[in-house]
Amino acid sequence: MFNILFNQYISAQDKFIIIVSFLFAMVLAFAMHEYAHGLVAYWNGDNTAKNSGRLTINPLKHIDILGTLLLIFVGFGWAKPVPVNPNNFKKIRKGIFTVSIAGVSMNLILAIVNFILLLIMGAIAQAVGEIAGVGYIVFNLFYYFFVYGITINLTLMAFNLLPIYPLDGFHVVEAFTKYDNKYCVFMRRYGSMVLFGLLILSSLASRLGGVFVYFDIIGLFINTITGGISELMVLIFGAIF
Repeated sequence: MFNILFNQYISAQDKFIIIVSFLFAMVLAFAMHEYAHGLVAYWNGDNTAKNSGRLTINPLKHIDILGTLLLIFVGFGWAKPVPVNPNNFKKIRKGIFTVSIAGVSMNLILAIVNFILLLIMGAIAQAVGEIAGVGYIVFNLFYYFFVYGITINLTLMAFNLLPIYPLDGFHVVEAFTKYDNKYCVFMRRYGSMVLFGLLILSSLASRLGGVFVYFDIIGLFINTITGGISELMVLIFGAIF
């Protein structure tokens, strides 16, 4: 995203449109992801998120400055995790599982909604014809917002499905295994370091290219999931529209 600022082939107006659209789509994806965690935790009997003022779609309550900057400049980032206390759940395993999949489920729903809106917008554009002036700016703001709404939400969903602590995928595994099993114990102790190491490895591998792309473990995982879902959406909704 940061590279767009220095792309000489993109006009200043288009750079503004793209960056604004990206930021709005990113903020919405993060805010709704965390809100979903808090809401489902509340449904399971845990008021922690509500009592801390995090049961809201207000992005200012969820955005982490460092995580946001990293997403813009590096390509991956995070929001402030919603506080959850599993001890308050009516059924702990059910609560852990449903809260864990709530965020990624919300991102999937948002990606589908943005995809449908993008198709509708494309149909309207074909009917209207060439758009100029203020209409061009508004059209492109929505166009890029929907595009980034798809890519950011699918990427955030896939990234969080990694079974590495502290991501949602780990907690899904945790919900179906014994608390003291070796994998979960290892991940609780070293998961953050494992994740950080994989992120560095993936970042370096993607930049080196060639055969090194096969060392981009996180990238391969995310691209496999997002690519598969994107093809499925095209197959389902493309036939409708």
